Amino acid sequence: MNRSDCIDAGTEYCPCYLAEVGECIMCSQLQGKVFCDCTNWKGVCILQEYVWNHARSKPSRGLFRGQILGAEEVAADVLLLTLQVNRTLARELNQPGAYVFLRPPGTAEYFDIPTSVMRADERLETIVLALQQRGVKTKYLFKQRTEKADQEILLRGPYWNGILGLRHLKGLHHAKALLLLRGIGQAPAVPVAKKLRQGGNEVEVLLDPGRIKNFTTALFQEMGCRVLPKIILDLEKLTLRADVLAYLREKILTDGVKLIYCGGPVFLTQGVSNLLQELRSQVALVCSNNTKLCCGEGVCGSCQTRLKNGTRVKSCKTQIDPWEVYR
Repeated sequence: MNRSDCIDAGTEYCPCYLAEVGECIMCSQLQGKVFCDCTNWKGVCILQEYVWNHARSKPSRGLFRGQILGAEEVAADVLLLTLQVNRTLARELNQPGAYVFLRPPGTAEYFDIPTSVMRADERLETIVLALQQRGVKTKYLFKQRTEKADQEILLRGPYWNGILGLRHLKGLHHAKALLLLRGIGQAPAVPVAKKLRQGGNEVEVLLDPGRIKNFTTALFQEMGCRVLPKIILDLEKLTLRADVLAYLREKILTDGVKLIYCGGPVFLTQGVSNLLQELRSQVALVCSNNTKLCCGEGVCGSCQTRLKNGTRVKSCKTQIDPWEVYR
């Protein structure tokens, strides 16, 4: 069953632009249908909010100026940016799947870089982002940071759909969870582990450095997680290594793992999904949202994803189970 949901439903950003053009993700009547067919009630009627707002969308996310407090090079081409923001933004970003768009001051909006939040501290009013230098936009930001004395940066947010399968993550209590992480995917997994530990869960982390080194081991260990450095992927076959598959079978069949989180490339998640289907396991699957994000508002279409049933969703806003993509 398709359990798609809108991450923004019931927030101050709902209804959004999509309501004005008949493409609301949640409200059937704002999609042009006659009857109310709301299956994922958020405690707020989106149609009524739209009417009360004079048939217009609510204001979208604002643009903030963050101060760079620190930029630590933790690996080749990887920076940990510590940014001073306001308390409200830090609080809203202090959850799994949170991300922001950032760009250097004086640049156009198409320089926006979607970046997951690794840590957020409401008390200190700071957030920490892990940024890997890969393409034009990240290279330009790295260049600006080293050449300019002005250490401000522009942020747009908050956004929350950086993880698929959030309901499983938030609903797991006093159980066992396994995190499979590779490369820069280890950064957004820090709030995932934090949430799981808050639920009284045992958390084990398989950490594959990929092209960079492990820079989150100490953070996971401080939360009480067991960390195992391990090469997870067979890059020639683009699948999980045989020894990792054997380890996962043992964890699923004998050790009682109830949730697996995948933070890395799509074939990592696909490999875990294939194994769970082979074993006919009921273990919950959660993963990072690896689609291309451009606007974050469901407008540009760059994040459009086709589900296994053939329907298309805007994955920057649509919260779905990974099974709908990786089955």
